[in-house]
Amino acid sequence: MTRALGIHGVRNYRAGDTDPEAGAARLRAAWVAALGPEAGLDLRTAYYADLLRGQRQGDQLDEAEAEFVTRWAAAWGVDTSAVQGRATGWLRWVCGQVAQRAGVAPAVVERAVRLFFPEVTRYFGAPAREQVLDRVVRALERHRPRIVIAHSLGSVVAYEALHRLPEPRVDLFLTLGSPLALPAAIFDRLQPPPVAGVGARPAGVSRWVNVADVGDFVAIPRGRLARVFAGVESVDDISVAPLWPHNVLDYLGHSVVRDILAVPRGQ
Repeated sequence: MTRALGIHGVRNYRAGDTDPEAGAARLRAAWVAALGPEAGLDLRTAYYADLLRGQRQGDQLDEAEAEFVTRWAAAWGVDTSAVQGRATGWLRWVCGQVAQRAGVAPAVVERAVRLFFPEVTRYFGAPAREQVLDRVVRALERHRPRIVIAHSLGSVVAYEALHRLPEPRVDLFLTLGSPLALPAAIFDRLQPPPVAGVGARPAGVSRWVNVADVGDFVAIPRGRLARVFAGVESVDDISVAPLWPHNVLDYLGHSVVRDILAVPRGQ
């Protein structure tokens, strides 16, 4: 079986995860079930959700989170200066504008924002980023995967972690619902930073495939990732789940993802 490492996205902390290994085991079981036995993978998962856990006071975004939302909205062509303040009403107005452009329900967009941006903000802060990267780098070194599957924020973590290894031999880097190309908020904060507006494929990665649902509110701007990173194959015209197009299990169970994983590989 081919060794693979899964790197999760946001909202994966559970109170029952008594330690990182327990969290990793829980996620591994869910990912393996979604992929199915025909995937032929010896899958492990890197768990870091406990490092980004935070306590929210009330329902209002803090300044850093609101700044991320502002930059995310700009990618959708929404000028947030049209509404003053950063309270709940502001966020609902922004999400409503994005929903109108995406042709979906505002509540779905708002849920995506509330799930995604707090942990992204924490990741780019200190010391969480170094703690998360240290743990994921150690998982890569320990498991030595030939395939890395990274979802959502996990694709950002995986990208930076793979760059920290001298020459990892990875046959396939598969990113799902990735926000790596989001201007300013994420793309311009990456380490290593993009050069002349282009991000580099990590050394030792033979093939990078990015898959994004057409309605994924996190994987935007649509189609940009393949334009601003070198050597990326992009599949951004599929639908994994019309009502909630960012769930990792729906991505893993999609036939396109299974076909990508089924390409013959060295052992």
